[in-house]
Amino acid sequence: MKEKGTHVCIDLAGCNEVLLNDVSYIKKLIEKAVEDSGFTLVEKIKLHKFDPQGVTGYALLSCSHISIHTWPEYNYASLDIFACDKKEKVMNATNILLEGLKPKKFTKNVTTRGFIVK
Repeated sequence: MKEKGTHVCIDLAGCNEVLLNDVSYIKKLIEKAVEDSGFTLVEKIKLHKFDPQGVTGYALLSCSHISIHTWPEYNYASLDIFACDKKEKVMNATNILLEGLKPKKFTKNVTTRGFIVK
């Protein structure tokens, strides 16, 4: 059996504080990333708005997940995109999320995950 997937972990710095605290904007952005990349949602996107600020949540996909955690007070967010699907879909979703959150800088780690059992 061969299992394989692409996992992207991103740290975003210098993001707009208002966007990082806008749960409606983040939901629409994740929906766009899912739809435009051709992923299938298993259930509704789950997001939680913290008081006084910050958003955390995920989109559970048929092939894995997208998760986000924001710290508006630091203009910082972390994203995690993992899918056992075509790498192009993962990278497309990554680009949509980066464009939408508009970081001044970011680090992106891309890992191919998988194993072979004989």
